[in-house]
Amino acid sequence: MKKFSAYLLVICLLVPLLVAVAGCRPEKKPEVDRIVFALDWTPNTNHTGLFLARDRGYYALEGIEVEFRESDMDFIEMVAGGSAQFGMAAQEQVLQARASTAGIPVVAIAAIVQHNTSGFASPLGRGIESPEDFEGNTYSGWGTELELAFLRTLMEKQGADFDQVSIINQSAGNFIASMEIEADFAWIYYGWDGINCELEDYPINFILLQSIEPDLDFYSPVIITSERVIEENPDLIRRFLKATARGYLDAITDPQGAVDSLEKVAGGLDRQLLLASQLYLNGRYIDDAPYWGAMRSETWIRFAAWMQERDLLDQPIDVGAAFDTSFLPGEEGP
Repeated sequence: MKKFSAYLLVICLLVPLLVAVAGCRPEKKPEVDRIVFALDWTPNTNHTGLFLARDRGYYALEGIEVEFRESDMDFIEMVAGGSAQFGMAAQEQVLQARASTAGIPVVAIAAIVQHNTSGFASPLGRGIESPEDFEGNTYSGWGTELELAFLRTLMEKQGADFDQVSIINQSAGNFIASMEIEADFAWIYYGWDGINCELEDYPINFILLQSIEPDLDFYSPVIITSERVIEENPDLIRRFLKATARGYLDAITDPQGAVDSLEKVAGGLDRQLLLASQLYLNGRYIDDAPYWGAMRSETWIRFAAWMQERDLLDQPIDVGAAFDTSFLPGEEGP
């Protein structure tokens, strides 16, 4: 009986001790999703919402750690192949990837801006005010079939002769230099080259593509993922877009902060240009859409049809499968 009492005493003393020790064990930290985002170009004002979301901890709040990786123009392949979970591209690149013989399964999940901001620009003194005026002038481009199709479409719409344009590949480092040494007009995105012309007091005429042909109001850029990520980890997409939307909404209300985040990863750029470009884009992130990232099916359908008619797609595709807005935070807010 004495031995039993001793054992009971030991047990009574050990149980509280074991409970206390167990309570001192560190809590298991929640797992973090480490992902790669493939940039479509060097860091610029299209990307500020992403960098801002990282710097302000929005991805961390969603259990995500993001590495932004510059790509050598292989961002589509990085996302499709799985070396990047997300990336940035243009609508035409998504369509061309899916229409290729390889059937590259990338999907657009959010639009950065709501309407195309690109068009043909020329120095004011050249007198190029409409596509008819392209005749007899030199176009400086990047040698892609897409831009030549833009050029031909606008000229045909105005009854002008595409064959009367001299076409060269741009050799100068930027739009202004190209106009001064080799050409009369070029295809630009106004949010960068157009804003730079304003700051450099270099007056231009600018012809927005959709002002002549409404089918050319496309999404550029968009955020993309792969069909595999959609199938295997849809919650990751929702959390990523929730944080990303917060970043772009912050960029609208705090453009200085957005530029600060961009400069951390892209030093050496002209801050005045960055801020002016940011202010230009801020009014276009949401524009007439109900919320950031939204995409309209008619924009995808019309632009894909235009591309198909001009043999810019290798084969017909299911356009509806090229984009998916179901992961966006939407009207409920981020």
